Amino acid sequence: MTRLLRALLPLVALACCAAVRAGAADLVVSAASSLTAALTDLKPGFEARHPGDRLLLNFAASGTLARQIEAGAPADVFLSAAPGPMNRLQARGLVLPGTRIELLSNSLVLVAPQAGTLGLRGFPDLSRVSRLALGDPGFVPAGHYARQVLDHFKLWTPLQSRFVYGQDVRQVLEYVARGEVDAGLVFGTDAALMPDRVSVVAKAPPDSHDPIRYPAAVVAASREPVLARDFLAYLASPAGRAVFEKHGFDWAVK
Repeated sequence: MTRLLRALLPLVALACCAAVRAGAADLVVSAASSLTAALTDLKPGFEARHPGDRLLLNFAASGTLARQIEAGAPADVFLSAAPGPMNRLQARGLVLPGTRIELLSNSLVLVAPQAGTLGLRGFPDLSRVSRLALGDPGFVPAGHYARQVLDHFKLWTPLQSRFVYGQDVRQVLEYVARGEVDAGLVFGTDAALMPDRVSVVAKAPPDSHDPIRYPAAVVAASREPVLARDFLAYLASPAGRAVFEKHGFDWAVK
């Protein structure tokens, strides 16, 4: 049995213990924008297992979502594209103890428009770009990892005047797809969404950035903690794993 499944056993047990809940419920899931396609795909399967309950998905940059939760915005589950935002909430007591799991992993890739003319072949070629899109490192995890990669290649300072910041990784991808920039840095799962509009130039070397991890947890202020725990268990179930794998995600704990 994997460490992930062992970590989930208490969640499953608690979910099963609550045999009956009064009436239908809305479960609000605040998730990193890079999870949009996968969680939208997962939604019907989870709702089918919970007749009458609704899964309400709120997508944005992980740092933005963490700030919303800190400000008291309603949320039952938080899925972050990096440990930092989750760590901050956990330190402030805003995550339900014992519910955090390290769920997924991803890659960071350099992409260019399909119609691009620069002929980029790798990160060193970025010295030739005029506009480079990346998420704002202050609250977009893909941007945080992008800064680490650019620092690794000693390109952060030389290229700063050419950066075009996106409010989340999906906006960065759109900038590239529309040809508004010469290149961009996004998660590998996002680049796979537009194979006809963007080309993957190179994958960031593993030693050029921190491991990309997606932690998930129940929010301490959740009004539906039992259903929220059940949702986390569903994400790591065979049905959930199949959907995540279809969308290109790997597992943080194997």
